[in-house]
Amino acid sequence: MGGRSLAADRGRAERGAVKNADPKEIGRLIASECLSVRVRRLGRVVTRIYDAALAPHGVSTAQLNLLAAIAAGDGARPVDLTRLLEVEKSTLSRDLKRMEQLGWVRSRGGPAGVGRPVTLTRAGSRLLVEVRDAWEKAQEAAQSELGPRPFAQLRNALPSPLAISASVRRAGPRRRSRAQRRGGTGP
Repeated sequence: MGGRSLAADRGRAERGAVKNADPKEIGRLIASECLSVRVRRLGRVVTRIYDAALAPHGVSTAQLNLLAAIAAGDGARPVDLTRLLEVEKSTLSRDLKRMEQLGWVRSRGGPAGVGRPVTLTRAGSRLLVEVRDAWEKAQEAAQSELGPRPFAQLRNALPSPLAISASVRRAGPRRRSRAQRRGGTGP
C-alpha cells in the first residue's frame, strides 16, 4: 500500500509541475538547444546554396542527388534508392516520374514484385557531366559558409550514402522474422 501512495504522490507532483511550467521558458530551451531545429535550418541553408548553383542547368539539389545515386547504382531499383537516399517512397516516385518526363532517366521492366531498375538516359548522363563544375562551386560555397572545419566535421559525421549502401550489400539481405512475415511486428 505504501508504495502505491508514494507513486500517487509523485504522479500528482509531476502533473502539478506541468501545470506550473512556463511555456515561454520551455520554448526558449527548445529553440536554443534543439539539434533538430539546427539541422533542419542547416539543411535549408545548404540546399539554397546548391539549388542556386544548379539552377542554370534546370536541375534541383534533390534531382542531382537522385541522378548521382542512379549513376552510381547503375540500374538501381526504386526500393534501393529510397534506402540509399532515405527518402519517402511517394517522394521518390514523384521525382522519378518528373525526371522520366524530362528524359533524364528510364525504367526498365523487371519481374513482378522485384521493381523496375532505373538507369540514366544519354540526356541524364550528359546533364550529370555538365553540372559537375556548378556542383564543385556549390561545394566550395558551402565550405565557405560553414567554415572548413565544420564542413569537414559534417562530412565525417554523416557517412556517404554509398558507404552505407556498400555495408548493407556486404551484410546481405535482411531476413524478416516470423512475426514480420505474418504481418505482425518484429525487430
